[in-house]
Amino acid sequence: QKGMSLTAAGMTVLRYAQTILGNVERLQAEMRRHTDGVEGNIRVYANSSTLSSLPGALSRFLAAYPNVNVNLEEHLSEETVKAVLDGRADVGLVAGAIEMRGLEYISYGQDELVFIVPPRHPLTLHPRVSLETALSHDLVAIGRKTSNFLYLQQMAEQMGLEPRVRVHAPNFDAVLRCVQEGAGISLVPRSVAAPALAQGKVECVQIEESWAVREQRVVMRSQDALPGYAQAFVSYVTQADPAPDGD
Repeated sequence: QKGMSLTAAGMTVLRYAQTILGNVERLQAEMRRHTDGVEGNIRVYANSSTLSSLPGALSRFLAAYPNVNVNLEEHLSEETVKAVLDGRADVGLVAGAIEMRGLEYISYGQDELVFIVPPRHPLTLHPRVSLETALSHDLVAIGRKTSNFLYLQQMAEQMGLEPRVRVHAPNFDAVLRCVQEGAGISLVPRSVAAPALAQGKVECVQIEESWAVREQRVVMRSQDALPGYAQAFVSYVTQADPAPDGD
């Protein structure tokens, strides 16, 4: 029996059909949410740096909009931009010098990636170190699939380096504890390490490379095209204080 293959025209029709079916499925899901008493759903992609500063704004938004759900996924910033462009995410939270590819964005903060080290570690003799120098030491990393580790791996690969990871901890609290106990050093957002640094549990070493200091931005295809509750979410993240309007 002979197989069949689609022509170029057929492939075009297939792509449009898949898009239409996807839109129908999303419409059905939204209608089910209305009948279940849920007003809306916001699909948000974010990287580890922006996630670390998100809980306050997110909790205030959820309290103010009890009938709106937020589906939050962690991804690298480049993947987040693609997801917003493709319609897989409504809003993206990104950090670093990445191409926005025509998306609208709002800058709302800045964070710095630093290496945290045990107290009196040899790296603390230097105010800043290169990534190459830091990676000559054993590492404690967060999970293999997290944007934090994937970003570190990406930067290391560009220099032909391989991180010497002793353990992948399940979260940043576990990472900080492992570093505190001398298991290795770790690359984390400064905001994550701030409480442990203030308590003297770990020390901080800055990175020489410019990519370590990263601007944080909210990205979307069109802010005006977002539902009112999604616009409110953007406002909460960018530290405005909107009142619920029932949109």
